[in-house]
Amino acid sequence: MLLINLFIIVNTLLPDYRGFLLNGWHTLIVAVVEIFLIGGVWWGSLIASHRIAGPLYVMVREIESISEGDFTARVHLRRYDMFQPEAEAINQSMEILQKRIDRIKSIVDEIEKQPGGYAPATPDHLARLRAELEQFKTA
Repeated sequence: MLLINLFIIVNTLLPDYRGFLLNGWHTLIVAVVEIFLIGGVWWGSLIASHRIAGPLYVMVREIESISEGDFTARVHLRRYDMFQPEAEAINQSMEILQKRIDRIKSIVDEIEKQPGGYAPATPDHLARLRAELEQFKTA
């Protein structure tokens, strides 16, 4: 496309140059072809940018949900989007985190169900809670 434009410019600037002659119809055909090529490049760029920007938007939105305490949030991307492995890694991490929190909740439920309610936790309960909590790195 740029080569055709170069020939047109050379033809315009150097009238004695006869390497590439264009009459009215040839110029119209070249213009139509260029419009289709530019449109194709524009369309391809639009599709490519949506396959990148869309997944990033979804990941940021879901990570914000997680930071607000929604550990059921998962990243769901369209089939042809970029960042599929990253989305899968985020989802697997959230599965593991959700299971750990569920185990902690079940231990607390067991403590609450002891006779007398909110009775002191047994050494077994405390050991299990400690084991679950030690899986989290906080410092």
